Amino acid sequence: MARTIATSGRYVSNWSKNLKKTLIIQGGGFRTAFSSGVLDAFLKEKYNPFDLYVAVSGGAIATSYYIANQKKYCFNAICFLSEKGRFVDYSKFLKLQPIMDVDIFHAISNKHYPFDKNIAEQNLKGKQFSIVLTNKENGLPFYGNPLKSGWEETVIASCSLPFITKGKHTINGVDYMDGAWGDPLPVKWAVENGATDITIIRTAPANEKIKKSWIDLLGETYYQKNEKIRKAFTDNYRIYNDSIDYINNPPAEIHITQIAPEQPLKAGSYTNSIELLEEDYWNGFEKGEKYFKQIKQEVVLQKMIHG
Repeated sequence: MARTIATSGRYVSNWSKNLKKTLIIQGGGFRTAFSSGVLDAFLKEKYNPFDLYVAVSGGAIATSYYIANQKKYCFNAICFLSEKGRFVDYSKFLKLQPIMDVDIFHAISNKHYPFDKNIAEQNLKGKQFSIVLTNKENGLPFYGNPLKSGWEETVIASCSLPFITKGKHTINGVDYMDGAWGDPLPVKWAVENGATDITIIRTAPANEKIKKSWIDLLGETYYQKNEKIRKAFTDNYRIYNDSIDYINNPPAEIHITQIAPEQPLKAGSYTNSIELLEEDYWNGFEKGEKYFKQIKQEVVLQKMIHG
């Protein structure tokens, strides 16, 4: 069973200096404020021991700024986007247009809260960052390398929610949509790629399972003539729930820790309340600090045991 910081779970007693450390960041729209709080706590403590980073949707934004050592940039960008009409414009719904403009991320990363790509690339030497996308033709997950596919383009593709945004983003001639429909909690994939010591930052309570969403129901109907992409919407909630079961019952010698809120976060996927975003951010920051303190205590204990 995975252990969960500040909620419930148990600790894994086995310890090794050679575990392949992996950080997985769940998506969640504006709930990413929580994830950015956790990662800012890590940056405060200069804590970044990870070999592999895997991120989904909004989690890819938070992870990018984390890799670049840019504390508070992700949260400030989220607050900037939350201002009325800047990113979410409900009036477009009446015009049958997407209510979210994901292409604004170009302006965010280049102008408003510039992403330091040079530092990020330096910090990725000897490491790997995979951003989960969903292939728009076959509904399968694709784990994009931002160094090869273009950093901004890969992030935008992973954040291209169906029906809410333009619904797809093209990279090298292939259309992709939000990674949450391909692999919302990519723990199995990480293990298959060598991860043995996994930390997951969640944007929902650790053991909370989901039901089929309205976007899934709409996608099933809209893509009823495309069996492969329709299946991505039909199976989405099952894949998510199966991942939670896997997290709670991982293979032997796989160590999983979740950093998750005890209760549903204050912000929603499309919230525009800075006050709620701040609550979630500081909730995450507190969890990140608690995680780091526990890690330090474990290291001291293991040194005492093993000399």
